Amino acid sequence: MADLTRRTLLASGLGGGALLALGRWDEAVAAQAPFVHGIASGDPLPRQVILWTRVTPSAEAMPGSGIGPVVDVDWEVATTPAFTTIVASGSTSTGPDADHTVHVDAAGLEPATTYWFRFRALGATSPAGRTRTAALPSSNVPVRFGVVSCANYNWGYFAGYRHLAQQQNLDAVVHLGDYVYEYGPGGVLAEDVPRTVRSADPQHECLTLADYRVRHGCYKLEADLQALHAAHPMVAVWDDHEIANDTWKDGAENHDPATEGDWATRASAGRRAFLEWLPVRHTDPDDWYRVNRRLRFGGLVDLWMLDERRFRDQPPKSLLFGYGSWGGTSSEPGRGMIGDAQEHWLVEGLGSSDATWKVVGNQVPFYPTTLLANVPGQITDLLGPKLAAIFEKPLVQLQVEDWNGFLDQRQRIVDGMASIPNVVILTGDVHQSYACEIPVKPNKYLLDRKSAAVEYITPGIGSPSLQTQINQIVPGLGNLVDTVLTTNDALANPWVKYAEGFRRGFMVVDFDANRVQADWHLLDDGNDPDSKVKVAASYRTLKGSKKVAKASGPLT
Repeated sequence: MADLTRRTLLASGLGGGALLALGRWDEAVAAQAPFVHGIASGDPLPRQVILWTRVTPSAEAMPGSGIGPVVDVDWEVATTPAFTTIVASGSTSTGPDADHTVHVDAAGLEPATTYWFRFRALGATSPAGRTRTAALPSSNVPVRFGVVSCANYNWGYFAGYRHLAQQQNLDAVVHLGDYVYEYGPGGVLAEDVPRTVRSADPQHECLTLADYRVRHGCYKLEADLQALHAAHPMVAVWDDHEIANDTWKDGAENHDPATEGDWATRASAGRRAFLEWLPVRHTDPDDWYRVNRRLRFGGLVDLWMLDERRFRDQPPKSLLFGYGSWGGTSSEPGRGMIGDAQEHWLVEGLGSSDATWKVVGNQVPFYPTTLLANVPGQITDLLGPKLAAIFEKPLVQLQVEDWNGFLDQRQRIVDGMASIPNVVILTGDVHQSYACEIPVKPNKYLLDRKSAAVEYITPGIGSPSLQTQINQIVPGLGNLVDTVLTTNDALANPWVKYAEGFRRGFMVVDFDANRVQADWHLLDDGNDPDSKVKVAASYRTLKGSKKVAKASGPLT
């Protein structure tokens, strides 16, 4: 069976748009039928792991088609890539109701062990994938994650996935959302900004279940993404673009019911396609759509993956550009990002965990981003209680679609974290790189330097930053904006210890008994499918410190 390489895809037009032109689709099916979309694994536990594939029984049974027969599928797990020793195997079936996707929870495995897996169907054998189980809670072996988010197919290539796939010692890849984007062809700031380097199918904005299935199928034809899934298990959660930009529980910025139909129907379609096409373990028999979950990696890491879209209230309106945009006031009392039940689940779980590092998989920036510096609390105390209350919260938020639009709930979580050691927040969404401390009280941080946790933010895989997009409209203006924002961080947000506003890539985050370290692997050019990558920065947090500092060098 021929390998469906990245260059083969690009040369044939696959992975570069127009994927559903029948002749090209036939070429893909012929090249690697029926496992055109590769294989994947995810949500590792000490003795089991989710295995995934998609079976294409014919060229007509393309993603989203809703046609094709029910297919029997066999699976195997082995201790060697040659599959000389099979330790687990079984059979299942799939059909058009699941878009011919396959999910297997392979059990009976050994902890902290690397395995290889494959599928058989219709007389063919899939490529082999490598996966790894988690260590037992009694083990204190180091844990290493790759961390990624924001892979807009239209706006950049997936070279970061390829480089991350080549990392040899990852326990898992944590994907923090925007695995796919719903947009049709074109840009968002202007007619073609960001620059469109290719165009994902379907060639229009995703609205229906068939649309979202086609979009996931298009992404899964990308060889660099297939390589990542074949190399490491993934722990994934959605953000907004798996449905629509700036999603909240009853709508989205990028949804107009008058022209795009019922919101609940669209939201369910996007979520269903995500859960069909990703190796996610279902943890709640009463709620198939639940993705907030907790995974343990030995004695060192307890990982909480949050759902910050399904239960969030509508963000407050911005002073400048309307709801969910830049430049807003403090959030209104009662607004929540994750809902009451998930908030209690998180804070109570953090408090009861005996893991060395409590890690939060968080979709959108958590750290305070203020436009104007806060007057320290010790000074406001002299002004009297009424004036002091005014300065208790930041005056102007730079962004109200992230946690800065939900200040009350964020502060309750910060208050809970303040008494819990070694909380690390891993974040995506913003297409930039940051290392931050989370102040216990932002208006007192300049004087007391107290932090409740630390936050490490990964850049986009394919999605460019705002500064990059501005430079595409007016060359150099984005650099000026970045300078202003960096200066503002120094004055108004002193808890920001590292910021890089332009380059795409990923993080590698390593946990041992004494420290956590994050390395930012940044691409030379996110619009070059062959871009090289290098470690641009390394920061660490010592156990018990809740502080961010430069590391002595990159991880080995």
